[in-house]
Amino acid sequence: MKTDRLDELLQCLLDGTLDDASREELDAQLLDSPEARERYRRTSAVHAALMRHASSELPSFADPHPEPRKIIRFPWRTLAAVAAVAMLIAVVDWIAVEQIRPKAEVLKVGQATWPDGARELTTGRLRANEPVELLAGRIELGYPSGARVVLEGPCRFNLESKEALTVLHGRASVHAPEGAEGFRIDTPGGNFIDRGTEFGVAVGSDGTNPVVLTEVFKGEIDVLTGQESELRLKGGESRGLVRDGAMIESLDESPIRLANSLHSQPSVSESDTANLALGKPVMSPGYCTRPHGSVFPPDNLTDGRLDDSGVPGDWSFWLAPDGESGEFTVDLIDTTSISRVSLQNTTNRSIDDRGIGRFEILGSLDNKHFEPLVEGTLPRTDPSLYGESLPFHDFTFPISELRYVKVVVLSHYRHPKRAANHPCQGGGLNEIRIFAE
Repeated sequence: MKTDRLDELLQCLLDGTLDDASREELDAQLLDSPEARERYRRTSAVHAALMRHASSELPSFADPHPEPRKIIRFPWRTLAAVAAVAMLIAVVDWIAVEQIRPKAEVLKVGQATWPDGARELTTGRLRANEPVELLAGRIELGYPSGARVVLEGPCRFNLESKEALTVLHGRASVHAPEGAEGFRIDTPGGNFIDRGTEFGVAVGSDGTNPVVLTEVFKGEIDVLTGQESELRLKGGESRGLVRDGAMIESLDESPIRLANSLHSQPSVSESDTANLALGKPVMSPGYCTRPHGSVFPPDNLTDGRLDDSGVPGDWSFWLAPDGESGEFTVDLIDTTSISRVSLQNTTNRSIDDRGIGRFEILGSLDNKHFEPLVEGTLPRTDPSLYGESLPFHDFTFPISELRYVKVVVLSHYRHPKRAANHPCQGGGLNEIRIFAE
């Protein structure tokens, strides 16, 4: 933008001497530059004020015999031109706003749970720049380009532009068809730009820094971490973004795998009121902790989240310490009549190096003296089921009055191709349900 030339054009416009070529030149500058439009508004305002002052009545102490006044012709032509340009600017501004206005739609909401007092999403237009928190369930978003995103709770996200989504926590699976290239997922650890693909991200934390996992299911994506370099990943490739934008290719000597939620449905839970274990405290002598948010505490066993879901620092399942089968105890808080326990085994996100084999279940009233209830064996979970509904297995026994239910793992599964003394193995379980009958 040439400021001197703009001033000249605006002066000609207000004087009514702007020819057609100069008018086109002015219009082009106003269309191309917000600064030019703002300068035009200020100049017009000053000109209008001067016009009002020039047409005001003389003060009472003026010369009673003034010289004959010249006839001032009202500048209809100038004002018409000003009005036309003002309308043009308004239209251009409206078009610009419409072009950047987010237009994502909520396509589906399934089994959703929201924080107390939070706005609950329904199908329809998604508001821009309004953070959304989903405690549990799933939301599917659709974009004008045809891009589709499935988000799983717990999740926090925000819509900021019409072909991008900011995910602050949680899991998202993206499908961007041909024509939607450039769709972007922004996270605290980096940005993921679609190049015609399906991919997933999991946004979590190691307790101090964000940890973001990504896997390309098919196609390609670009990964930007704020550093000078960028990485293009192709179908079947994955990475973890950790401290200071560093990228890792594996977690705990295991490949990074994410579930593709675009083509699956979540497990349907039994009634919360029927499951006596839901939300109850769980105690364990130990649990697995490893770097980059690989933490698997026992309270995951009663949180209601299934199917090896979650993100770094917030996984849905329990793992015993490395190399141990492990045990845990559920406190039902009150003495309760129970006769059935239902268990969902884990495959550790398809890594296939954990899970309960043989076990025994014991019960107690005081957490000191335990009586055996039932013994059993959980089958190994098929790692190819990762991303789908993992099965539950029921174990029944005579009805008993109990407060504490203990599961002692007698054997566990390990990776079939690793040495028996490999550290990444041990007992593990996704969820325990306890029922009266």
